[in-house]
Amino acid sequence: MTVIYKERLASARGDAPELVLLHGWGSHSGIWRSLVAELRRDFTLCLIDLPGFGRSAGVDAPADLPALLDMLLPVLPDRAIYLGWSLGAMVATELAAAYPERVAALVRVAANGRFVADSSWPQGMAKEVFTGFQASLADAPDKTLRRFQLLQVKGDAQAKALLSVLQGADISIGHGADAGLHQGLAWLDAADNVAALQRVTCPVLNCFGANDVLVPVAAVEVLRHRFPGMSWVCYDGAAHMPFYSKKSEFVADLRDFVSRCGALAEGLEEVDRHFEKADVARSFSRAAASYDGAAELQRRVADKLMVMRTDAFQGGIPSSDAAERWLDLGCGTGYSLPELRQASPHGQLLAVDLAEGMLRHAREYRADYADAWICADAEDLPLADASVDGVFSSLSLQWCENLHALYLELDRVLTPAGSAFIATLGPSTLRELRGAWQQVDGYVHVNQFAEAAQLRVAIDAAGLELVEWAESEEVLYYPDLRHLTRELKDLGVHNVNKGRAAGLTGRASLNALREAYEAFRAPEGLPTSYQVWCLHLRKKGG
Repeated sequence: MTVIYKERLASARGDAPELVLLHGWGSHSGIWRSLVAELRRDFTLCLIDLPGFGRSAGVDAPADLPALLDMLLPVLPDRAIYLGWSLGAMVATELAAAYPERVAALVRVAANGRFVADSSWPQGMAKEVFTGFQASLADAPDKTLRRFQLLQVKGDAQAKALLSVLQGADISIGHGADAGLHQGLAWLDAADNVAALQRVTCPVLNCFGANDVLVPVAAVEVLRHRFPGMSWVCYDGAAHMPFYSKKSEFVADLRDFVSRCGALAEGLEEVDRHFEKADVARSFSRAAASYDGAAELQRRVADKLMVMRTDAFQGGIPSSDAAERWLDLGCGTGYSLPELRQASPHGQLLAVDLAEGMLRHAREYRADYADAWICADAEDLPLADASVDGVFSSLSLQWCENLHALYLELDRVLTPAGSAFIATLGPSTLRELRGAWQQVDGYVHVNQFAEAAQLRVAIDAAGLELVEWAESEEVLYYPDLRHLTRELKDLGVHNVNKGRAAGLTGRASLNALREAYEAFRAPEGLPTSYQVWCLHLRKKGG
């Protein structure tokens, strides 16, 4: 490799500003993976692997910081916002000081004034400790990198989970050539961000973890005293990786800072969330044991989606046997896994669900059908880029409200020839129940799902091709309201909306609901309608 690795990810917004992301020492651009889907809604992302690291491991690392900046400039945008972590933040700071016309705003995460202490900045790492670390890297690089991982997560409330992410995702081990790792330490030793910050003219946001052992709070307080005009955020319970362990807060702070500092012409839109994902996960986890006994509609829709998938392959897209890896996204209790395995017996099948209880149940009863079981959010998949040949998702993605993040993630993980088959619910779902409740009180009792136009915009913005959109109405009938509500409970379809009433529903309200619902009664019983959309998406260029 002779050139620096750069990946540019276009935003769903046509007027989105450029955001350059620079990783830390011993890492690479993959460290930002958990933020990509969220940030891509509002920024065009430029991910860089510094020379000597990641996919730039074959690039000779420059001997000093000025030479590093000279090497980076040709691959960087003419003007951008910079988000740097640790070493990446120190490099971005030097860049902002030396080339102010190139940096619209600067976000520094877990970056000291100087990494290594000297007489002018005693708040850094002691020189003898740093020298010992350099010697250890030369003698036992793997052991030293593991030790560095532990230092990054030490003190974090989510230390165990973070360490698992670092090790499992191979984010910081084995992605830096020896020469690059050693030269990266030399950059850390040389970077004087205290002096550089005095020359920085753009808005600056500094983010730290309150429990960071690599950049202690004492150093942060001295920096804050010296540069009071900058913005500062300290995350309780976080260590050296607050953008990971405090992801939601960090993204909100970043977006707020960018809006306030004028780096955007207009403010950034917030996702209008009606419910919290954690509530959805808990609700379905509790229903894992009772789900299959009540899931008549869910099985019917999954079968219909499977027919769409089969017809699509017969219609000329690559055969299922050629698909190396398929993803059952929102696998629930695993109903579709046997047929997916039968369709692609020689490939890999990954089962993913947001609800840990559902995943545990599926693994217990259908253990032989999946090669891996992953508890994850569809808006933030722990999978590599272009790593999945096909996605099958039946009645799960209606619980995703950040549609741009969702479809950008699907586009990211699909291979160039990849397809996604999705069954989801439209806003007319449970319209009878919603109408009956509206006659009882003003609270939100029925979960709200996205409009078709919103899905189409997100799909198009993600760069996916909509091959087919089939709509149908599925109606179930019940003898009375009690049977309906019992089935919804068994399915885990609880009211998780933020506008729901607090406490239990009183007898008077239930009686009023029964009376209102009777107006919808048909000869078959009380109807409950589901607006079902089955979609076939394909990655463009495949």
